[in-house]
Amino acid sequence: MHELSIALNILDIVQEECRKADSATVTEVVIRVGTLSGVDTQALTTCLHVASRETLMQDACIRIDRQQGRGFCAGCQQEFDMEDILTPCPECYQPATDLREGQEMLIESIIVD
Repeated sequence: MHELSIALNILDIVQEECRKADSATVTEVVIRVGTLSGVDTQALTTCLHVASRETLMQDACIRIDRQQGRGFCAGCQQEFDMEDILTPCPECYQPATDLREGQEMLIESIIVD
C-alpha cells in the first residue's frame, strides 16, 4: 500500500509548514489527487487519519479533491475525459497517446490555527 508512504510524506510536509508558521495546530489540509495518479483516495484518507494521531494534524479536516483525467488521441486529434489510464478515445476507441491532466497529487492548502 503506497498510500501509507504518501500519507507519511504529507504529514512531514504539513509539520514542516507548521514549524515555519510557528503554529501548533492544523485545522484543514486540502489535497488534489488526479484520477490517473494511481492513488486510492479512500486508502489515502484512512492512512492520513492513522498517521496523524498525536500530531499537529490529528484534529484537522482532511479534504481530497479529485482532478479529472484528460487524454489526447493523436489519431483523431480529440481531447477527452479519462476515468483511468485504459479509457479509450470515445471517437475512434484507440488508447490515449498523451495524458494531459489527472496524474498530479499535491497539497493545495494547509490551514493552521
